[in-house]
Amino acid sequence: MQQINIDARVDENGFIYLKMPPSLAGVEIKGTLLYQLPAQDSQNIKGKKIDINAVRNICKDIRNLPTLDHRTPDEIIGYNDFGIPE
Repeated sequence: MQQINIDARVDENGFIYLKMPPSLAGVEIKGTLLYQLPAQDSQNIKGKKIDINAVRNICKDIRNLPTLDHRTPDEIIGYNDFGIPE
């Protein structure tokens, strides 16, 4: 699948604006909105600051979780002789 870099923003009314490369002029874009913040929530988020120490502590806690299964991902999925997961 080809990747295309675009600039996008969503305004306060929930409208999405895309800035497309000139090479894509006239191309139809189809997609699915996966998630949309309610308007009042997006306004509240703008003024909030992220506590970077809290984020670092969460990351540290995740890194320190015990390994419950020491098998490799390939061993867990279980590929057959043809390389197909079983």
